Amino acid sequence: MEFSLFLGNLHPRLVPFPIVLLLTGLLLDAAGLIWRSDRAHWAAKLLMFLGTATMLLAFICGISAEIWAGRAGVPHHQIQWHELAATVASWGFILLTAWRLFLDGRRVALSVYVICGLGLYALLALTGYLGGELVQEYGASVRGAQANTVQSLHDLNTLAQRQTDLNLNYSDIMHHAAGWFVLVLTLTIFIRALWPQHAGKVRWVGPALLMSGGVLLFLFADLDLYRLTDPRQFLDREAQAHKLISLILFSVGLRALFKKPRANETQAPTEAQVHFQNRLVAVLALIGGGLLFTHVHTVAPYANVAAGVYINHIVMGFVALAIGGVKLIDDAPACQSATARDGALPGKTKWRTLLFPLLLFVESFLLLTYTEGIPWWAGIGHYNRWGANGGTIAPFGNERAELVLDPRTGQMDVRVFERFADQPVLVAATNITAIISQGYRETAVPLNAVDAANGRASHFRGHAEFLKGALQFDARVTVPLRGKWRTGYFDPWVTPVITGIPPNEVATFVCPMHEGIRSVTPGDCRLCGMPLIPLQLRPATALHDEKYTMKLDRRGDTLVFTPQLAATGATVRDLLVVHEHLLHLIIVSDDLSFFDHVHPTQQPDGTFTINYRFLKEENYLLFADITPHGERAQVFRLPVAAGGSRSVATASLTPSVASAREIGDYHVEMILQPRELVATRHAHIAFRLSRDGKPVTDLWPYIGAMGHCVIISEDTQSYLHCHPEQFTAAPAPDERGGPVVSFHTTFAKPGRYKVWGQFKRGDEIIVADFVVNVEKPLLPSWLVSFLIFD
Repeated sequence: MEFSLFLGNLHPRLVPFPIVLLLTGLLLDAAGLIWRSDRAHWAAKLLMFLGTATMLLAFICGISAEIWAGRAGVPHHQIQWHELAATVASWGFILLTAWRLFLDGRRVALSVYVICGLGLYALLALTGYLGGELVQEYGASVRGAQANTVQSLHDLNTLAQRQTDLNLNYSDIMHHAAGWFVLVLTLTIFIRALWPQHAGKVRWVGPALLMSGGVLLFLFADLDLYRLTDPRQFLDREAQAHKLISLILFSVGLRALFKKPRANETQAPTEAQVHFQNRLVAVLALIGGGLLFTHVHTVAPYANVAAGVYINHIVMGFVALAIGGVKLIDDAPACQSATARDGALPGKTKWRTLLFPLLLFVESFLLLTYTEGIPWWAGIGHYNRWGANGGTIAPFGNERAELVLDPRTGQMDVRVFERFADQPVLVAATNITAIISQGYRETAVPLNAVDAANGRASHFRGHAEFLKGALQFDARVTVPLRGKWRTGYFDPWVTPVITGIPPNEVATFVCPMHEGIRSVTPGDCRLCGMPLIPLQLRPATALHDEKYTMKLDRRGDTLVFTPQLAATGATVRDLLVVHEHLLHLIIVSDDLSFFDHVHPTQQPDGTFTINYRFLKEENYLLFADITPHGERAQVFRLPVAAGGSRSVATASLTPSVASAREIGDYHVEMILQPRELVATRHAHIAFRLSRDGKPVTDLWPYIGAMGHCVIISEDTQSYLHCHPEQFTAAPAPDERGGPVVSFHTTFAKPGRYKVWGQFKRGDEIIVADFVVNVEKPLLPSWLVSFLIFD
């Protein structure tokens, strides 16, 4: 993990190199075309190789940086966009650089190459822009910074993801099988190099291995995560890399198998044949090694296992690139002429001739000893990633530690166990320190032994008041083991109410109030207790379903609401209590300058009544919000003309300039994530309250939550009633909250919206209103979901 952290810190330092080298290489090729300069083309080719190499290194370091950015609280969606652009740009430049090997003297092809390269470079520039946004907007990789973010259930679910042992063992088997394939292929190359008289007998082995390996890789590599019939495998970039490699292997094997053999296999190949073979192997090694560098672990991207996978693949990627480098050396003019003079290999075998299969042997060894986790050669390998007390695990080698936190009291326990069993291990210490990371700031928490005896202990406890109510954090501990101080990094701690959906499973049920609480089976929400409802792949566009209607009768100052089934007119009685009430009534004026939130009372006949006197004789809109059992919330827009007028005007909202305002004695700041709201994309709206320059930390529960948020569009046709993203059960009456209360929602269409946040402090209700602008999405929502595999 320390090596992964080291790589992550290298990422911003490496990024400038490919940006400069690749652009310079493309411009030199363009200049070579204009002035017909072979020297410019030679320099351009060299710079393209150097640029692609540094880009791949920057990519793998960026994936490691992603691990720590996600753990610090940087939003997963923003990381995914940066990762997607980087992946496409990297794959493009890998293929482009490989193509460059074959373009000497071909002016038309070189012109196409330069145009394609400049197009890809624009994508690389976008990648840099998105990366800069992560730093500027969220403090990613900024030492000492607090990630300026709102934790969402989506982010927490991603942080909480863990692969099962069955998944990991299957992946090990697949890598080991690939290792045997490479080993047999290596042996055939040794035979052809050392005993060319037997080359004809093993000629078919290599192509057959490549073809069969390609088929097996395509069909079986990702069965630990996706069934063959699961289309998600084609959206997963890890699976995409596997399938691309498999197609390359099969195509090369097919061509080699049916290529017409030379009349005499012992006859030395021509210079042109050697030239082509060297370049072909170099291309395959470059592509294969590049794909190993860009191996993106989509499942559980922030777990310790993911860090181990990246470390494993960067080592195998370096070996693959070294193989390509050997063949490029063979392709050098001096080496080609030496090969032509030497003729058959026995007796005059050059060091580079055996270096190629030796490197293949190293690759096969790495595959045969592969572990889906922290590499064995790093002293860890496999370990039990589950704790007996429901905590999070840190590996040390032959031992592991479990961290458990009670978020209500801040009590923290760390226990040291054996590597695979829950058997306590005594360490030579009676106190240790846990380093807690929130954002990029670290806090030391002293832990004292609970079971100390003779200066040794296995169980340590301390208190971290600042972690009361924590949603997630990162942690590490250093303990003395076998005469050395060893540091273990825990998988991200995430509030226990969050459990990631296991691999191979698809969530089909969702809480009607908490969009992030999803399940593969029916049940009740762990936060609010409401029954889960079937998940709709596309969000509903109408305020309510056609099967329901709401009848409104106005009798003087009394309003009577009757929820009905549209088909029969029968009164709907089976309603859920949502935040202490069966019906929430939002009353606004048609210009959205007036706002009120009240709750009619249910009568024995199923109707709801409330006595309400409108303050002014003007037009109003009533939004009646109910939730039938097992259904989504149903909202009914009901116009009321309090002044006798029947027409309801459309509000004209002035965009809010400031992100904060004064509400009485309170300073209320609105924090948006993303900073520019976009229709159809997840959005978070947080309110931070302060008074006299001090944060307000004693908000009272209000209607069963620490706040409420209502959003209505400028044309009053769209209505959103959001509840706080609470991560424990409903707050107790004596529980206090603040200064930040966050809400999650999705805007169905672009435009201006009025936002009201409601909070309670003592007997005082604080209502803060803002106007936000929601932009039109550049891409359709289905395409966004496809691209970032959401």
